[in-house]
Amino acid sequence: MTELEKTVTLGRGVVLAILMVIGSGLLGLPGMIADSGTAQEVVFGWLLIILAAMPLIQICAGLGEKFPCSGGLFHYAREAVGEWGGYAVTALVCGSFILGEPAVALIGGEYLQHLFTLPDFGVHLLAFLLITVMTLITVAGVRLVSFFNYAAVAILLFLITALTFYNFNFFSSGFEFSVRVLFEGASGLAGFGSGVPDPYNVWRISALLFWAFLGWENMSFGLGELQNPEKNVKRVFWLSFGLTIFIYLMLAVTSIGADAAGVPLSGASGLVELVKFTPPGNLLIWLMAVVIVANVTCWNFASSRLIYASGKEKVLPAYLGKLSKRGQPMASILSMYTVFLLVLLGTYVFKVPVSSLLMLVNQNFLFLYGFVLLSYWKTETGWRRWVYSGLSLLSLSFLVSGFSWRILYSVALTGIGYYVFVRKTARQKGQEDKTAYKAFSDM
Repeated sequence: MTELEKTVTLGRGVVLAILMVIGSGLLGLPGMIADSGTAQEVVFGWLLIILAAMPLIQICAGLGEKFPCSGGLFHYAREAVGEWGGYAVTALVCGSFILGEPAVALIGGEYLQHLFTLPDFGVHLLAFLLITVMTLITVAGVRLVSFFNYAAVAILLFLITALTFYNFNFFSSGFEFSVRVLFEGASGLAGFGSGVPDPYNVWRISALLFWAFLGWENMSFGLGELQNPEKNVKRVFWLSFGLTIFIYLMLAVTSIGADAAGVPLSGASGLVELVKFTPPGNLLIWLMAVVIVANVTCWNFASSRLIYASGKEKVLPAYLGKLSKRGQPMASILSMYTVFLLVLLGTYVFKVPVSSLLMLVNQNFLFLYGFVLLSYWKTETGWRRWVYSGLSLLSLSFLVSGFSWRILYSVALTGIGYYVFVRKTARQKGQEDKTAYKAFSDM
């Protein structure tokens, strides 16, 4: 087989998109952002990241409708800056998946560790098991991935309902606190009060929260398998966005109320503190692990499709662009599995924190959104081109301000992609010159 089958329905697409986004972001970020600023600054961070994400979602949906193929961002970048853009995007996305998927697995491992008595390397051992389960599910194919995802969404809704219901005092106080903070902040901006939070901390929190909104651009790699893309692409993006925002805000408001009440939520598994108030606690931790496995499986689904498309386009080694007899990109799936295990080993040996991995991945996706924005600017016409491009540029400019020297990682990956393109182009030109010279000599 040389082409992927169209087996992703609208429902499967929405569920896949939701679980590409929700998982580690929902369960890991509340604790990590609690360490990054005050509850007031967290409220503004959530508000600003939601507003910043909306024009980016519209652009991803518009480009997905124009280019419903498994290459996704690869093709967008070529439209934006030419052939070398595909190589740069491949390097950026590979660099993101290589760090991002092990980071998600480590968050899952940190949750599961609360259920077991394990040595120091226990989190990494559990992360290894999660990566292995993720790979086996991906190998099984789209139908099993979809079935697992439907189950994970049902579990996710149950989790949110349970955490909100049994912690309703935190939810109600968090809601009141958030409304008051926003009102005081608006008054402060208008010059009637002093409720404006520290802008630098809001930047940092928003930059970290950007992790919670990564995933919809990865959906572009699965659009080649979406049925009726001319109708379903925009539906998938906006339905999943609306449902995801609802889920995020329910738990975010509860977490804000708990944090304001003095409940310690620090660390990637900070929500375990809320679980202690929610019967039966241990079962909920198992369910959280299921959601994280579903999240990382969706990322793995997307990454395997990117590697497959890049191998097919000869950007990566050609063997990665082959399908098995069952129509699965086995070479790309198994290659990424090997790399993930090496990264897990590296994070254990060098004691790399999960938050550092997330920040590196986040800034990569800011670069990717830059390519997406350029592609949209070149392919769109009329008022949409100006409005959505302008709003997206404003969003990206705001998010970039939360980063520092880590941006060098993204610059380096972009440079590697460009270098590979130049080398390959020079090699092809040399081969063409040799062929032309030999033909001339034989005359």
